[in-house]
Amino acid sequence: MTGDMNTAAITQILALCQFSGVQPRLLEVLVRRYGNLERILTADAGSLMGIAGMSTEVANRVANAKSHLTRAEDYYQQLRQRDINVISRFETSYPQRLFELNDPPTLLFYRGTLPDENGKAVALAGDEQASNEGIELTVELARRFAVAKVQLIASLSRGIDSAAHLGSRAGDGLSFAVLDSGLESIHPEESSPLAADIARAGGLLSEFGPDKKHEADSFKASNRIIAALSQAVVVTEFFSSSRHTLDLLKCCSQIGKLVFIMIDPRHGALTDKDGFDAAVTYGAIPMVGMEKVDDIIQALV
Repeated sequence: MTGDMNTAAITQILALCQFSGVQPRLLEVLVRRYGNLERILTADAGSLMGIAGMSTEVANRVANAKSHLTRAEDYYQQLRQRDINVISRFETSYPQRLFELNDPPTLLFYRGTLPDENGKAVALAGDEQASNEGIELTVELARRFAVAKVQLIASLSRGIDSAAHLGSRAGDGLSFAVLDSGLESIHPEESSPLAADIARAGGLLSEFGPDKKHEADSFKASNRIIAALSQAVVVTEFFSSSRHTLDLLKCCSQIGKLVFIMIDPRHGALTDKDGFDAAVTYGAIPMVGMEKVDDIIQALV
């Protein structure tokens, strides 16, 4: 079940996932059992209950998904009118790196473009409460990646992640922001101008519907996408209290992604001992000095 999907197929997936709450792993099970979307949508609750671990509530929701088709079609047309693209995991143009995950998003909503699968891509991350030194290091690092034609992946969080996008633009590069909210519910709100600028040259991506509000732990979902889309993750300034960054490092460890800690000799490691030790435990490799950027680029395969 691959290829470029037509409007009917996208509508069917929206009816199942967006309006009936079918999660990625369950959809994979359903596709394996029934073979295609049409057969899933005609399955009754009795048949669905034959799936191991299926609850009555979920079976009823799946069986009722066909009643949402008209609503899903209207929703899809509204997305197009709002200049929002949507792509499913069953399409050939879906980012193949996301299949490193055991639960790749069924749908990706995006503005602008998707990262070039044939190009190099690195993620930059760090603390939201960044110091001047951390911002300076991150902007220069991102600029150097951009000059080397390396695509940049980051969240839209305050501090280091936002600085990474600015540095990429300073080097005339392409950056892609993975949101932990919907495309029309930018968080933090003050990042809206930056988000608009990113979409013009690169892209904004989210697995959440456009109107989805930010939630306290939604970064855990977006972090796994950041880790998968990049060939390596580079952290600059972070601390043991940097929940967002440490969770990203955990995601990298789970899928075997390269992680580097960038250390500026002028300031030393911009982290505390507990944060540094945790990062190393997750497999992060310390890199001292900007001349190490070339080594990181060579590692992007």
